[in-house]
Amino acid sequence: MGMKMIWACLMMLSLSTLPVLAQDQSPSADDIVAKMQSKLNLTQDQVTAITPIIEKYSSKREELRQNMEDGTADRDSMRSQMKQLREDEGQELSQVLSADQMSQWKEMQKQMRHRPSSDNGTGEGGGSGGTEGSSNGGGG
Repeated sequence: MGMKMIWACLMMLSLSTLPVLAQDQSPSADDIVAKMQSKLNLTQDQVTAITPIIEKYSSKREELRQNMEDGTADRDSMRSQMKQLREDEGQELSQVLSADQMSQWKEMQKQMRHRPSSDNGTGEGGGSGGTEGSSNGGGG
């Protein structure tokens, strides 16, 4: 009976790690635009306008992540560059989105950064270290 329990636990453990491995991939630009379209009720004109912006910054973020993995960029440098990308992206998006849509977009970004990328997850095991509660910090 004990051996069955061990196997059951191992099975559950292996199945529970699959979503974590899949979360290593960032959402594609198309996924982001689709999510924005549904959550922010974007018009077709807005979708057309934001798509190249999202694509541009998604590829820049991916490039930064790749540099981090290759060891050509350190964590602090990457963090400050990511912050700058978010600010630049927000600046460009603010030319297209309404003030209300921008505040909703910022809230969406916050949620995406602080939990796993899958919407149906429980949020367990999301993230690898980092600094908790540093979103109000000022320095650099």
